[in-house]
Amino acid sequence: MEFGNAPRIVAPTAAPPVTRSDVTAQPGSVAVDLPPEKTVQSASAGAAVNVEVRAQARDAQSRADGERRAFTNDQNGRAANRTVDETVERKLVIDPQTRAIVLQKKDRETGETISQLPDELLLKLRAYSRELSERAREAEEERHLVERTA
Repeated sequence: MEFGNAPRIVAPTAAPPVTRSDVTAQPGSVAVDLPPEKTVQSASAGAAVNVEVRAQARDAQSRADGERRAFTNDQNGRAANRTVDETVERKLVIDPQTRAIVLQKKDRETGETISQLPDELLLKLRAYSRELSERAREAEEERHLVERTA
């Protein structure tokens, strides 16, 4: 095996960039192969950044104010819940027609039902469907009934 006569592959060279007379180069710029409408220029550095030393103290004060407001809101919410607990009576009742467990919330002063789960309409629908299914079952049993006489 002889490797001395192996052909050498040479990478093709790119065409040299063409200088254009309609583009003027700024001092410190770098040559690119882009058309002039797609080139960009760097923005100026601008003013120096000012760091305010009191910003940390202001941020800490703002955080403390936010925590204080959250604590106050939490206390007000708990007080409102206590008020609701004092005025609303909660009861679990078993509906006699559907035999479903019902949660009722009633006003202690007036005895008026505030809310109920499941809703009264749903309980009526359950009772109606139960009645229909019982009637269908009775009709089916009567149809299969055979009388024998001796």
